[in-house]
Amino acid sequence: MSVPPSRPSSPVRASIERSSLPLLAKLHALPRLLVPLGTLVLVAVGAFAPLPVAVVALAAVIAFVSWIAYLSWPVVSAAGRLLRLAMVILLLGLAVTRF
Repeated sequence: MSVPPSRPSSPVRASIERSSLPLLAKLHALPRLLVPLGTLVLVAVGAFAPLPVAVVALAAVIAFVSWIAYLSWPVVSAAGRLLRLAMVILLLGLAVTRF
């Protein structure tokens, strides 16, 4: 994952990008539908499971979506950024209404 040349990356971002590469490579190697379906299953578990299980499921989904949004932020369009932000806000809203 690299940042466009016109925008130098901070040392913190560069470190996070470097440390994320092995996990991103593993995710990329998985079957194409596994990550979206896994995310959907975790959201459903977060919405309908008993509270202790729901907390773990929603925390995992929020962390994953936030991580992917952070990594992709510099290279996506304004519409893509808005979509990523909306997804995180919707997941947080689900978590708040669930608890």
